[in-house]
Amino acid sequence: MACLEIPVEDVETAVAAAVYADRLEVCRDLARDGLTPSPEMVARVRDHVAAFPDPPELAVLFQEVPPPSDRSSNGFEVFHGGESQLATLERLAAGFADAGATSIVIGFLDDRGCIDHQACRSAVTIIREAGLQTAFHRAFDFAPDSVAAIQQLSELGIRRTLSAGVHGFEAGGVALEKRLVALEESASAGRAADPFVEVVPCGGVRCDHACGYLNATGHLHASCLIDSEVPGVRRFSVAEAAGLRQRIIDWTAGEAAG
Repeated sequence: MACLEIPVEDVETAVAAAVYADRLEVCRDLARDGLTPSPEMVARVRDHVAAFPDPPELAVLFQEVPPPSDRSSNGFEVFHGGESQLATLERLAAGFADAGATSIVIGFLDDRGCIDHQACRSAVTIIREAGLQTAFHRAFDFAPDSVAAIQQLSELGIRRTLSAGVHGFEAGGVALEKRLVALEESASAGRAADPFVEVVPCGGVRCDHACGYLNATGHLHASCLIDSEVPGVRRFSVAEAAGLRQRIIDWTAGEAAG
């Protein structure tokens, strides 16, 4: 089933987004691509959206180190998963579960930029023991072979990953057509994997090209942030979120009819 996932960093945005989202990814500091929130923050979001007729599920981003402001020369060092990272995850996982989360989103890479099997396996065990599922974030886009990476995630018990369909961080310099081809290839590998792995496109997803992403993967991840009247400040757009929800409704109806 098609899913709209919206990352949120505060309760006000979470309440606005919950009207349209199937899943909220709770984090802090979206301006730096999102960092780990506190269990208390997740609980506040849960308390404010629980009364919705169909409240979205809550995922929690686990990312302790932000990328640098200049990403043109940045590698994947921010995604290394050492003992301290795993110790922090173990300390927080049960609290996230108690706060109402259903999954934790990780992204551990080794020194070559490949998925770090040892760190991810330990993380999956920690998260599973807390009663939660594990997802993967955009660290996936540093993997040298996306199809092989999908198989590795499947073997690790990770059921979904974000991807912008590019290598590394930036999506702006890559043509949309190329991104969609890459996303479709990853999504196809994910559907063929046993157990399957969902690919959720991210990185500038907007209403005007949402159908391309849906055709490629069947899912959307979008912050729905737009420029505000204050320079350098972005705000959540209800119109964008509503538009993405409508794109999913129309796409789902077309799939059923076809």
